[in-house]
Amino acid sequence: MTTPSPSHVNRKGQKRRIRLFLFFVLCLFVWIGYTLYLQSGMLSEKEAELETLKKEAAEVQQQQAELSYKASRLYDQEYIAELARKEWFLTKPGESIYVIPE
Repeated sequence: MTTPSPSHVNRKGQKRRIRLFLFFVLCLFVWIGYTLYLQSGMLSEKEAELETLKKEAAEVQQQQAELSYKASRLYDQEYIAELARKEWFLTKPGESIYVIPE
């Protein structure tokens, strides 16, 4: 009966360790890939949400500009008189209002 040489046994153990190490590396790459895949989906959802919020912010800024303009016009006496005539049918002395049915 022949006994295996110590170098031959050592090589089997070394191959086993290399295979085990490569298995863990493969598992690590699979886990990293899966995590990146999930995060890319979440990232695309967040980008779409960001675009929607940017559009809403632009609309709100436009409304704010319009309201600021209207508020600044309320200091003009002629504009206030025009609004009063339009909304409450007020008249200047000597004017008459004619309402035309539509």
